[in-house]
Amino acid sequence: MNRINPSRKLPLYTLHMVLLLFVFLPLIFAFTSSFRPMEDIYRYVSPLSWKTFIPEHFTLEAYQTIFVEHGFGKALLNSLLIALVTVAVGILFNGMAGYAFAKFTFPGKKSLFLLVLLSYMVPFELISINLYAMMIDLKWIDTYLALIVPCIPNGMIIFLFRQYFMSFPDYLIEAARIDGMGLFRTFFSIVLPNSKAVCISAGLVLFVNQWESFLWPILVTRSQDMYTVQIALSNFSTQYTQNWNQIFAGSLIAFLVPVAIILPLQKFFTAGLTSTGAKE
Repeated sequence: MNRINPSRKLPLYTLHMVLLLFVFLPLIFAFTSSFRPMEDIYRYVSPLSWKTFIPEHFTLEAYQTIFVEHGFGKALLNSLLIALVTVAVGILFNGMAGYAFAKFTFPGKKSLFLLVLLSYMVPFELISINLYAMMIDLKWIDTYLALIVPCIPNGMIIFLFRQYFMSFPDYLIEAARIDGMGLFRTFFSIVLPNSKAVCISAGLVLFVNQWESFLWPILVTRSQDMYTVQIALSNFSTQYTQNWNQIFAGSLIAFLVPVAIILPLQKFFTAGLTSTGAKE
């Protein structure tokens, strides 16, 4: 087998390095700028030098300010709570819906599944006003229920579970029925434990959707105690000033949390998206 001369790959490696620099230099600048005083943020931008990416005066003032004065810690906890509850309940209900579409036969199944797919294609902005009116009628404004419940059903997640369960071995389900298990016990004892990869994939999608959500939380929240991370970040800017060091600090934390969750589960996420179900 002929080996490719490494020197021939040098231009490709060089191109990759240049592209990586273009991607990571802004992130490095944002990271280091979160540790600068406000007056030093853009002082060393031009011309580029080591001071552009390494703070000359290191300070934690931005982090202290966002947590003490802006309540960023509470917003961080709110987003984590909302996202984790949505993931847990979303996997449960979307998984049961996907299982029903995959393994059961009932009148109107195809039409109902088509509606599920269409629901994911409808822009959220189109239904947000009706949802908001519903939250008012239910008296859920400025509550966790308003932030969580409308985000649990997800057409794409139902589709993902349905595709996975289409190839789930029927003999396992039949064996459970012979042993006297009911529908729910079969799902929770046999089907769900053997579907970890797709559950992780669905959970990550639900988590990221909730973590990055801005329009819906800003519609249904009133008090600062209910703010999420994205709303808190928007409050670091005022009409007359841009607190860039605080924006960089808050954005860095908001960026690192989902990355810290996604990276260890990356292989499961890929497996859940590519797998067609358990094999015999």
